Amino acid sequence: MNFKYLSLIALAAFASVQATAQELTKKIPSQADFVVAINNKAIVEHSSIELLNETLTKLGAFDKTRNNLDFSIKSLEELDVNLDKQAFVYRTNTDSLYYIGVLIPLKANHKVKERMFSQFDVLPMYSGYERRVSKDGKTQVAWNQETLFVLTGDLHRNYFQMKEVADRYGLDLGVYGGGSDSWLYDDTLSAADTAVAVEAIATEEVLPDTVNILEEISEATAEAEIAYADTAALISIDWDDDADTVETDSYDLESDSLYLLSQIREAKNDSLKNKLFGTWLTNDFNDYLDPKNNLGQHKAVKIADQKHLLRVWIPNLDKLYQDALPYDVLKMAYGVDLKNFKYGYEDATFDLIQDQHTLKLTGTVGVDAEMAKIFKTLYNNKINKKFSQYIPENHLAYASMNISTEGYLKQLPALISRWYAPLAGEYADVVTIAATALEIGLDEKSIGKVMKGDHVFFLNDLQKVTKDYVTYEYDDDYNYKEITKTKDEYVPNFLWMFTSQDQRLYKKILEFAVKKQEVSLENGIYKISEQKKLEPIYILFKHDIVFVGSDLEQLTSIEQNRFKASRNMKVKKDMSTNPFNMVVHTNAIPEVVSKLEIPVTAPLQQTLKDLSAYGDVQIKSTHLHKNRFSGEFSVELPKEDKNALQYILKHILKNLDHPIKN
Repeated sequence: MNFKYLSLIALAAFASVQATAQELTKKIPSQADFVVAINNKAIVEHSSIELLNETLTKLGAFDKTRNNLDFSIKSLEELDVNLDKQAFVYRTNTDSLYYIGVLIPLKANHKVKERMFSQFDVLPMYSGYERRVSKDGKTQVAWNQETLFVLTGDLHRNYFQMKEVADRYGLDLGVYGGGSDSWLYDDTLSAADTAVAVEAIATEEVLPDTVNILEEISEATAEAEIAYADTAALISIDWDDDADTVETDSYDLESDSLYLLSQIREAKNDSLKNKLFGTWLTNDFNDYLDPKNNLGQHKAVKIADQKHLLRVWIPNLDKLYQDALPYDVLKMAYGVDLKNFKYGYEDATFDLIQDQHTLKLTGTVGVDAEMAKIFKTLYNNKINKKFSQYIPENHLAYASMNISTEGYLKQLPALISRWYAPLAGEYADVVTIAATALEIGLDEKSIGKVMKGDHVFFLNDLQKVTKDYVTYEYDDDYNYKEITKTKDEYVPNFLWMFTSQDQRLYKKILEFAVKKQEVSLENGIYKISEQKKLEPIYILFKHDIVFVGSDLEQLTSIEQNRFKASRNMKVKKDMSTNPFNMVVHTNAIPEVVSKLEIPVTAPLQQTLKDLSAYGDVQIKSTHLHKNRFSGEFSVELPKEDKNALQYILKHILKNLDHPIKN
């Protein structure tokens, strides 16, 4: 062999692999409003094919698959899916319909033709693809040697409720008028026309459920024709609530006839809409099979890191949110027109990641230039470095937030104009003017000194307290008397601290409360007396920090400079790096539940026991970077297995083998 060509052959082979990897993304149309990428290879590698097969078998997944396929399968290896490549699901959306596209990589020498879609009708081949269509015309499939493509979807029902649209496609919405308490009979749907309508509908291609309805309607048509004259007369009656009731037989006849007419109308409309969707799907299918404008070059769609199991990419989060809102209903009910309402969110990416024994859900969201300017001001705040001196050694959970109060007040008019004013409908301008007036009237710097905007909250370990409670003692004659007893119980205690460079307002309020004997002051610590079931709350002012807590000893140690701070660098880093954090030490939950004597049902007892082996659960967000926000939700799972995914699958199997009975 001539070794000088070896490098060229290797490069060519690598290039072909890369081209194959990118092939499916080239079949995703650029107008998709979301794309889901499934990293088959990573899922299999992190879990093992044997574990996946066992889990799917016990969940009955293969049994369900047998009902939809033309052959019986017992493992993932028997499927024609290439598990070394990624699969994709996407959606496109218009005002009238939506499509769901599924792109599945296939094994070499697959047998899709012999094993699948035998109940579908055969269509002519197109561009090397074999094609099939479902009996109802609402799903089309195509495949070649490498790819299986499925396209389905449905119509937006609300779109066809508009009169101009219904008239365009020959739909019958019925005739209503005179307000919510009255209606008019549509004499175009007479009994004679009923028979014609049934006959016309029966000749159309309709769904099985529609056929069943039509069969029932056909049997009742003769009775409807006989009863039509009386029914029409009854319908035209101007009902009087004080009048004698109508004869039962006449009322039933009228009611049944209306039901029949309604069913005929709906059956006809369903038939027309099903045919319309099938026609549109047929016309659009080839363009979706090989879209000219596609996402083949878009890096965000394809997963490049093998730690990433799943990805959801949304090109325009604002648009997706708008499409989900019932604009017509909001406008009719509240007079709020949100067609042009925009939060300022752009593209978004969400990933499910396995990082050894930690499972993470991460997200990044882009914002437009106007919102980026607003958020930069909000997050232009440095957390008080002194907070790190007061991190308790033992705590169950903690949260921190750092948003500039001064920046928020400055950006309030812009936020209201962008986010809230559109919700006010015709009063949007008034709301914006009021926000501007508020900004002019407020001194942001002064308010910012009263409360800067950086907060840290710690839920400490449980504290034992003595509580009074009332019970009753009975004598032999069942006479009773109240007895007050005491018992020890555990209550959670907390420490909250925030920066205040101007503490005069807080102190004035507390001093006033001291005069009213609702608050006491001792050794520089204010005590708000116990209220109903709430424990006393203590407040301490030290340097530029306000401390609020329920543990007097903890605040006393801070005041006397003998507080022992935790050396946990992760907590310090979280507070200083992220504008928002929330962490729960999950392994402490079982003991907390036990001490608080919280009742736990049988199905949750094992789950509660399992939590003792978990690590932290955390939610955090980062600062704005290049007009993008990032956030993360993470769970540290027990280290009993190779990784997080294996633990989850084995845990599912364990629960399936030993179901917990109520």
